[in-house]
Amino acid sequence: MKKNGKRRILITGGAGFVGSHLAIQLKAKYSRYEIVALDNLRRRGSELNVPRLKAMDIKFVHGDVRCIEDFEGVGAVSAVLECSAEPSVLAGLESSPAAVVHHNLNGTVNCLDFARKFKADFIFL
Repeated sequence: MKKNGKRRILITGGAGFVGSHLAIQLKAKYSRYEIVALDNLRRRGSELNVPRLKAMDIKFVHGDVRCIEDFEGVGAVSAVLECSAEPSVLAGLESSPAAVVHHNLNGTVNCLDFARKFKADFIFL
């Protein structure tokens, strides 16, 4: 989906290590693209990337891929880059792995549904 002739890209996990670096590099290379970073800021340190994103004119949306309602603040996009995840190999070891499955599987399903809604390209990292 192009808005005012601009390509709109959603990067989930956009304030995380991978997502924020990808967002900044895309914006630097393709300044006409509108980049939207969606992140729940759960991982320690991710909040430090928000000012860096905003300085590059990247829109930040505080939201969680596990909550389909949180995508409402994003709007139409032409591509979704799915960078959100619970990456810890220890997650679910001491407690139920349900939280990991809910985030990494159900969250991805929500991202796929969102991309399908706009017939957007989809890249899963």
